[in-house]
Amino acid sequence: MMKLWSDRVLLCGTAGMILLAGISGARAATGVAPPAMYPAATWQGQSQAVVRVLDRLDAHLELLTIPVGGSATYHGLSVGVEACVSRPQTLAADAGALLHLKDSSDPQRPPFDGWMLAQEPSVATYGSPLYDVRVVSCAGAPTAPQAGPLPVVKAPVLASAEVPVEEGGDAPASQPGSASGGPVPLAPDSHNPIPLAPPSGAAPSLAPAMPAQPSGQPLSPPEADPGLE
Repeated sequence: MMKLWSDRVLLCGTAGMILLAGISGARAATGVAPPAMYPAATWQGQSQAVVRVLDRLDAHLELLTIPVGGSATYHGLSVGVEACVSRPQTLAADAGALLHLKDSSDPQRPPFDGWMLAQEPSVATYGSPLYDVRVVSCAGAPTAPQAGPLPVVKAPVLASAEVPVEEGGDAPASQPGSASGGPVPLAPDSHNPIPLAPPSGAAPSLAPAMPAQPSGQPLSPPEADPGLE
């Protein structure tokens, strides 16, 4: 029991020291630089594109790794890749490929030439009743366009640490006891005593005040009023 109590005291003392350190450190706050990230419009070129082809007849999935500038064939579908770009590591993962698709088994259908995005497949689709084509990712060595070096981020310069006055809070009073919200004295001033008022509802006293008697002499009772006998 004593060991458990000592452990609790040690834990509370350590937490108090950490809290005091945090409070004291807040007075000497310094600016912290945000993490360096690429701009949102930055893309990195790569030498290969990974494309997934779905055959709707037998639900077969075929994963094709096609070099940029080359093409691959799945049954009657020809898939050509002109470019493949992906997001850098500091941004949300996404990839896009510039594809050329043509189905030789369906000569009436026009070929597809355009960009397909991995995270937004509904932006551009190949309208074939037989094949569904999706971009999975980019692979291979980095090529143009290059992402370049990360931008240099500087730490912000903070002003002197001062405690702000909250809106609607009590403003500090210039003089005690003033109408601006200063402190009210708890004891009356000895030079200007405050007269005590009789309690509410009490009847005023009708008896005359007793004259002061010299010190050392007994008080004599008041004479009886002859009209009351």
